[in-house]
Amino acid sequence: MIIIKPYIFLLHIYGMDELNRKILLMLLKDYNSSQRFIAKKLGISPPAVNYRIDKLLSDGIIRKISLYINPNFYGKYHGYVAFKNYKNWNGEYIAKFECLERTTIYEIESKSIEDLKSKINSMSEELGTAEIIYIPTQYPYSPSNFDVKLVSIMKDDPKIESIQISEKMKVSSKTVRRHIRYLINKNFMRLIPVVDLNKAGISMFAIFTKNVEIARKLFSEINFREISDNKAGIFVNIANDMEEIKRYTDKMREFDKEAELMVAYSYDFS
Repeated sequence: MIIIKPYIFLLHIYGMDELNRKILLMLLKDYNSSQRFIAKKLGISPPAVNYRIDKLLSDGIIRKISLYINPNFYGKYHGYVAFKNYKNWNGEYIAKFECLERTTIYEIESKSIEDLKSKINSMSEELGTAEIIYIPTQYPYSPSNFDVKLVSIMKDDPKIESIQISEKMKVSSKTVRRHIRYLINKNFMRLIPVVDLNKAGISMFAIFTKNVEIARKLFSEINFREISDNKAGIFVNIANDMEEIKRYTDKMREFDKEAELMVAYSYDFS
């Protein structure tokens, strides 16, 4: 594992009611959650959930649905690097977070750790010295031809139904669902809603900490994404407002005093 300068970064989102906030959190945790499941959790009807999700999409609060593929699935490595945003990186990246502190965080991939470091060096030549470099401990995977084809189909259409995939692959929908569950449980892929941060009404923040076990417990109710190894991790969470973020941050800093804060105004997944 490689770590340089731990940070907390935060995405601030404006303007939604409590039910929409809870629906967004559940969709961010698992966009494959059924409307019946969400309705039961929230104590409302499935049609009400369907209406609210459609409204989030039609109003542009959820701008798009991206299929995130962990580079380890393809036998590759990935890492996180941040630069002052005096210039934009026009090369390839997996994810991008633009922050108010004139900093942009990129998730990038490469075929080896050495190549990943070389790519960071190339970015540094154009963008300046990296402010953050985080390369978690990871174990590249060797996927089956079936899973490669499955992921390729889903990448082309992230919202495709399992029955449609089964028709394309000429297997049962049960087999498709089993493989999808396996890939999600192994953190090889997930559907991620890309939210317009100027239209919503919740706060999305992430803490980068060396105390993974404490963070896992502390953020269990609000966390929707964790990137970690046995030495450090990034926990991306949703809160109601800045006051709630401060409470969580202060609590986390009782165990990790090195955490710092960044505020993002935009994010995207390629």
